Amino acid sequence: MTKRTAPLFVIHLFVGLGAMAGGLAAILNPIDPLGPPLSLLYGSPFRSYLLIGLFLFTVLGLGNLPAALLITRFSIVALHIIFFLIGALQVLLALRSLRQSGAWRDLLYELRH
Repeated sequence: MTKRTAPLFVIHLFVGLGAMAGGLAAILNPIDPLGPPLSLLYGSPFRSYLLIGLFLFTVLGLGNLPAALLITRFSIVALHIIFFLIGALQVLLALRSLRQSGAWRDLLYELRH
């Protein structure tokens, strides 16, 4: 692993372990996993956090851990950087949309209660 690949390794490891922990919590307790109320799912196709937890654990959790290990053996590819930037752009656009629609206040209220 080089200085150039170390930050990407840390990101993959952090996301993978965090997603596995959150996903496992949602799988074991799909009604109240680590605090988010079921009211956050109103208007969505989900009635509990079970499917969300399965996706979080398998796709994001188990998907990022092998990627972290592969980073230690192979050099970084420009495609990794491109997709990281696309993901960062998605987060920024989602935050902007939340702020403009006023849903940000509703989300913060739900997280506090």
